[in-house]
Amino acid sequence: MANDKTFYLEVGRRIRAARKEIGLTQESLASLASLTRTSITNIEKGRQKLLLHTLADVAAALRVDPASLIPGRDATPTKNLAELLKDSPPGARAWVLRTVKSALKEK
Repeated sequence: MANDKTFYLEVGRRIRAARKEIGLTQESLASLASLTRTSITNIEKGRQKLLLHTLADVAAALRVDPASLIPGRDATPTKNLAELLKDSPPGARAWVLRTVKSALKEK
């Protein structure tokens, strides 16, 4: 992505499209993801950055693969995620993998 602003605008667009596709309101998505409606509005407009666990929660609420919400990445198997995280500290890597696997199981 060209810059952070473009990246988060695209993440927001993907979240909004997934939300509308399954007929959820911003309020419903907020409730399912333990966020406020204002946060969902700001995320969808690209004004609010998401922490990784928040992205996983939103994806789980939308019943989509978290990778599908990330621009420039298609939904790839978790083993590819491990490769992307190979230079991360072991504890962080393990947490990310557990979080993503958990989110995928809830689909």
